[in-house]
Amino acid sequence: MSSHAGAEGVHAVVLAAGLGSRLQPLTDGTPKTLLAVNGHPILGHILDSLADAGYERVTVVTGYEAEQVRSFCQRDDRLDFEFVHNETFQQTNNSYSLWLARERLREGFVLVNSDTLFPTACLDRLREREGSALVVDRVTDLTDESMKVAVEDGRVRAIGKGIDRADGEFIGLCKFEPDEASALIRCLDNLVERGLTNEWYETAFDRLATDRSIGVVEVHEEWIEIDDREDLRTGQQLWGEA
Repeated sequence: MSSHAGAEGVHAVVLAAGLGSRLQPLTDGTPKTLLAVNGHPILGHILDSLADAGYERVTVVTGYEAEQVRSFCQRDDRLDFEFVHNETFQQTNNSYSLWLARERLREGFVLVNSDTLFPTACLDRLREREGSALVVDRVTDLTDESMKVAVEDGRVRAIGKGIDRADGEFIGLCKFEPDEASALIRCLDNLVERGLTNEWYETAFDRLATDRSIGVVEVHEEWIEIDDREDLRTGQQLWGEA
């Protein structure tokens, strides 16, 4: 067992429900998170990072090809897994997937998108950062598809693809302490109660940032969110020597 102090008390949530339609036909019958990068599934890289950083408990939210994801995770004896299934993954977005795991969030958690490759050092810095925080890339050029973050005095002011002024891109990795986790659940509850189940979870983050302190941890190394074939090729290049 890793000796990283404190990480064993933190719960990681991995969202792995999506269809990965932009990667078809590679994802016809295979969930995106199980596509191989350098001979190892994306999810495998993520679980390696969590284990290397000392995490023990992981909740995985499944959807498309759920049994494949469950089977892959259950072969990993370094981590204790729980599973939550999103039966309506074809009609809903990741805010709903996160909401389904709400009873497992209240004690605080680290959230990981299952299509993102990132260095283990990000988890180390996130753990060391006091309070809730998003991991943000403040160097890469932003595009229309970037999940943009506005930062003021080291805190998240706004997050969303369409915000007017941005200081970086959220990489799909973050941490919420218990107080902010409870407030986030209320924001997610509000979305579901209003029937807004096809929203990005960043919609809830944006609302949370208006009255809660959410810090920023900067990523200094290479990372990538794998949405399409070009991303997959880039991931193979970046992680090719891993």
